[in-house]
Amino acid sequence: PVTPFSMRPSRHNDFGAASGAGFTLIELVFVMLILALGALFVAPSMSSFFHGRVLSSEARRLLAVMHHAQSRAIAEGVPVILWLDATEQTYGLSAQNGSAGTAAQDSRYTLDPSLTLEIPASANQSGSELDDERLGISDNLAFVRFLPGGFYDEGSAARIILHQGEGGGMELVPDADRLSYEII
Repeated sequence: PVTPFSMRPSRHNDFGAASGAGFTLIELVFVMLILALGALFVAPSMSSFFHGRVLSSEARRLLAVMHHAQSRAIAEGVPVILWLDATEQTYGLSAQNGSAGTAAQDSRYTLDPSLTLEIPASANQSGSELDDERLGISDNLAFVRFLPGGFYDEGSAARIILHQGEGGGMELVPDADRLSYEII
């Protein structure tokens, strides 16, 4: 006599019954194919994202070097020049040594090969009567000269442009209060 509420033994074994409990090899291959196709469509946009990061990173590094030069001019009480060489794709710092007006090249930075440096000609990049603004820096180099008071002088580059490929670029220009430069 079996009652409707009596328990019947199960035919399903809990230790390894595989019917419908997992994925087949074909299902796994299909999922991997979908993921690979998704990665294929996302890869070009990720590539441009990383290329843009190089440009942004270099602009921030150049701005940090500018802030360092400004701080150093204030701390040491001597003019410090950030020089920019568009032909060699380099830039660096030079500080005045002693009272003779000579300069020592302190640091040099090279741009990533995918970037180019452009410094549009500025009408006010000229020397003084003593020709000491450049502190021995070559005439064919653009520069930003930071004075011991923390300001940059009027003869400094008005715009510094970093380009990557044929696309647009990032510019470093004097900020509104003319104390520093900013990225636009």
